[in-house]
Amino acid sequence: MSTTKKPPAPRRRSAKPASAPPSCGTCAGTGETATTVRVGRKRREIDATQTALCPDCFGTGTA
Repeated sequence: MSTTKKPPAPRRRSAKPASAPPSCGTCAGTGETATTVRVGRKRREIDATQTALCPDCFGTGTA
């Protein structure tokens, strides 16, 4: 009685890591932007800045 050979089991592949979403170009991935402070009726700029959420990514840092 002859025996038949079983084919070799297929090799399992590891899962590919999920690719990271591209970072936002406006805030460079931080989620915040700096704007200059304007005061007065003529809206003159002073030497102060304030941070705000990025208007493009809404603070997530990804595009």
